[in-house]
Parts: sequence; structure tokens; C-alpha cells
Amino acid sequence: MNNKLIITLAIVGALGLGGLMVIGSVISTSNQEVSLRTTIETKQRDNTSELDNAIKKISQSAQVTTAQKEALKEIIVGNSQARNTKGGSLATFVTEAVPNVDTSTFNNLMNIITSSRDAWTMRQKELLDLSREHTTLLRRFPSGVILSILGRKEIPVTIVTSTRTEKAFETGKDDDVNVFNK
Repeated sequence: MNNKLIITLAIVGALGLGGLMVIGSVISTSNQEVSLRTTIETKQRDNTSELDNAIKKISQSAQVTTAQKEALKEIIVGNSQARNTKGGSLATFVTEAVPNVDTSTFNNLMNIITSSRDAWTMRQKELLDLSREHTTLLRRFPSGVILSILGRKEIPVTIVTSTRTEKAFETGKDDDVNVFNK
């Protein structure tokens, strides 16, 4: 073989190998972005489902407590009315035993609220971490160049907050919460 042919084949081989490496890098970067995109989109749908589930748990548990409150009210009003018709006095009423109130449902409701809020916060943090990872991939070199050529963009992520939180970030102030209404 002549030297020109060997050099030409070596150059063609090196270019071919380099081309394959570039194509492999493009495919790998694209697959990584698609995987993150799919995970983020799925996590957002999953978060919607989880929030709906938490709201339903709290709502349904609160309905039970409303029913218990109404039943307790009927017992107390019934006891009071029975005493009044029998000529009982206030002193007698105070010294008599008032029906015991089972607060386990209220405690259960508070546990549901607390655990649901903690789980929700973790889910929102996971979504933010995935979004950060995706945004970093889009901005980092060379993946950013490859993904830009492929037309990939940042994924809008919805983070659910409260009006109070939004106001705190707008004003830069968050006053203490008073759990007792004045």
C-alpha cells in the first residue's frame, strides 16, 4: 500500500471515529434530558394527585369531627334541657358529671394535617431538585449547546404556596403567626 492511501484511510478513520463520538454524545445528552423531562412531568402530575389526596383526607376527617361536635352539642343541650324541666339548679349542673369528650379524632386530624404537609414539602423539594438538575444540564457546556441545537428548553415547574408566603416574599416580611384569634 502506498503511504498516501494509508494516511487517507487513517484520516477518514479518525474523522469517522470522531463523528461517532459526537453522535454518541448527542444521543447520550438527549437521552439524559428526555429522562429528566419525563421525571419532572411525572412528578408534577404525581404532586397534583398527592395534594388532592391530602385535601380529601383532611376534609373527610374534618367531617367526622363536625359530626362528633354536633353529637356532643346534642348531648349537652339535652342534659341542660332535662335539668331545667326537672327544676335543677346551676350548682347541681356544675357538680354533675359532664359527658367525656373523645379528642382522638381531633388529634388524628392534626396528625393527618402535619404528616400531609411534611410529605408535601418533601415532594415539592424533590421537584425543585429535578428542575435544578434539568436547568443545569441545559446551561452546562457542551450539553447546553447540544440541547440548544435540539431545541430543548427549561421546563416550567409549578410550586404550590400560600397567599401568605407570596406576600412575605413580595414584602420581605413575615410576621409571627398568632394561632389564637383575637
